[in-house]
Amino acid sequence: MSPEPSAPSPGMRSLLRFLIFAGIAAFGVTIFYLARRGGENSASRAPIVQGRLPMLATLDGEITGLVARVVPSVVSISARMENPALDRMRHLQQLLGIATPGEEKPELGSGAIVSAEGHILTNFHVISRANRVDVQLSDGRTLPAKFLGADQQSDIAVLKIEASGLAPLAFADSNSVKVGQIVFAIGNPLGLQETVTQGIISGKGRRAVAGLATDFFQTDAAINPGNSGGPLVNIRGEIVGINNAILLDNSGLNYAMGISFAIPSNVAQRVFDDVVKRGRISRPWFGANTWPLTPQIASELSLGTETGNLVVSVVANSPAARAGLVPGDVLQEFDGSPVRDSVDIVNRLSEMKEGDRVNVTVWRKGRRLQIPVIVEGQPWR
Repeated sequence: MSPEPSAPSPGMRSLLRFLIFAGIAAFGVTIFYLARRGGENSASRAPIVQGRLPMLATLDGEITGLVARVVPSVVSISARMENPALDRMRHLQQLLGIATPGEEKPELGSGAIVSAEGHILTNFHVISRANRVDVQLSDGRTLPAKFLGADQQSDIAVLKIEASGLAPLAFADSNSVKVGQIVFAIGNPLGLQETVTQGIISGKGRRAVAGLATDFFQTDAAINPGNSGGPLVNIRGEIVGINNAILLDNSGLNYAMGISFAIPSNVAQRVFDDVVKRGRISRPWFGANTWPLTPQIASELSLGTETGNLVVSVVANSPAARAGLVPGDVLQEFDGSPVRDSVDIVNRLSEMKEGDRVNVTVWRKGRRLQIPVIVEGQPWR
């Protein structure tokens, strides 16, 4: 037979009453606090939203105003290879009722007006196989464009149209562009003229297209076939890049979503200045042959550093030679950017022009030196 439970002592009963009272009081305080908090939130929620509406309206107005200013400076490009003899043969076949092969479709692209005189920048690959290029303005005018010149290594071409009332876009300094910066891509994707997409600069220094002597900006602004050659602009409507390429996925068949590339504006402006102001492409030249540094090479040569590019030879009478660089130097920075390999140097030079002064950081016999170099044009063509 189990023993009966004993009655709580007076001290125990007092403790139980205190705990019950404390729990009820805490519960009441919590309910009161939550009710008051909810009342405050409901009372203040509407004014907060209403207070933000003018800010959102201002932002909306700024964006639509920006687009309205930039769109007239963007053109649609149609490039085709005309063959008069083939055209006559097709016409004769049509007269005789003979089936003819379909006419070759034009290459579609975009361009940016960069001068009031009618100069237009686009990608060289858009017009490279054409002998006729037509440009359509946002006001509906379609005009023939004259090819003035191009830098194939940068994939930038310069065209010219004869028209009045043009509104050129200004160039931004692409060295000042930051990751996360808001940008807009405007162009003629898939033949849909004056298409505007918004995004950010997703990355810098990308080596997107093999064979091109430039680094790229990566952006998540939607870019499609036909956007090539169109401008990527900042919130001031300045060109920060020329849209160039879309990344394919691992299958090589589908475009990767939100990964596109643009040529920095400094490269585009350098090509424009070369073609229009100098009448020739002047590719900047450095004149030092380098080799990527490895821990093994650094150890064998007792260099005291493992970062940079080892100078293995210097071309006589080159900018590097005139600046005093010698074999055995280790190039660590070029114009403030780290040097990983010789491609880094070529890409930095692609943004410069003759006469520019660049600081090169060199490791020499245990010392870190800043050496100024004056950029020159290649002595050969």
